[in-house]
Amino acid sequence: MLTTYWYSLREGFSRRVILVLFGLAFLIAIGFNLIVSVTPSGSVTVGTQALGPAGHAVPLVIGGQVAATGTLLFLLAIFAAVPLLTVTLDKGWLELTFSKAQPRWKIFMGRFLGGVTFYSLTFAFATFPLALRLWLTTHVETWQVVVALLIQTLSFAALLSVAALATLPQKGVALPIMVSVAILFLSSPLAGRRETYYRMFSSHFARGLVDWAYAIFPKCFELERLCASFIEKGDVASWWWLLWSTVAFTLVTLATTVCVLERKSF
Repeated sequence: MLTTYWYSLREGFSRRVILVLFGLAFLIAIGFNLIVSVTPSGSVTVGTQALGPAGHAVPLVIGGQVAATGTLLFLLAIFAAVPLLTVTLDKGWLELTFSKAQPRWKIFMGRFLGGVTFYSLTFAFATFPLALRLWLTTHVETWQVVVALLIQTLSFAALLSVAALATLPQKGVALPIMVSVAILFLSSPLAGRRETYYRMFSSHFARGLVDWAYAIFPKCFELERLCASFIEKGDVASWWWLLWSTVAFTLVTLATTVCVLERKSF
């Protein structure tokens, strides 16, 4: 699996879409660094708006950056990572890899981890430069962005696990991308289901189905808000429920994918 993982990284860096992904991440980092400035007195300014002393403003800036770029980075990384999975089931790849003694799941999981790594690098390239600069200039701790990286990587792994399962019918990249994007955008209305779906459905049965969907699906929207809240206030309300339910979804989806893949006849 490790060999496949390293090969997927080399293959990814040779693809134009990955280079575009990293380029956009650097542009995001440059853009935020251009609009955020620190005055000689130690106050932080975003554009023309003064946020006040660094101790108060730095967490707000970093948390705001994570919240502002979260969905965008997910979408970009999905479009870049899904082809790493779908190409594994192309005819040429099947004859080259699955005919060997190496278990199928190790090959597939190595490429899955490669896709997750590309998202982590994208997040780091987009957010770490500003966090590092503000830490060096204001001496206000910004290590919380590393925790945000881990949490957001978990969310992306959940989305990519859905895409991995959707690649098994071998219908190209469109289906895995659409399914993972749908799960991403459903996470917000499901989190606020009392103001969205509850107003659409009055029956207890329909609302129960919505509650079950919320409980099962990954909590990408809420985890993104958790990251921003943790950076800004150190608030970790509902931390464990959001994390373990998303971890459980990811593991079950990946286990299902592996089982189907091992039994599938190509």
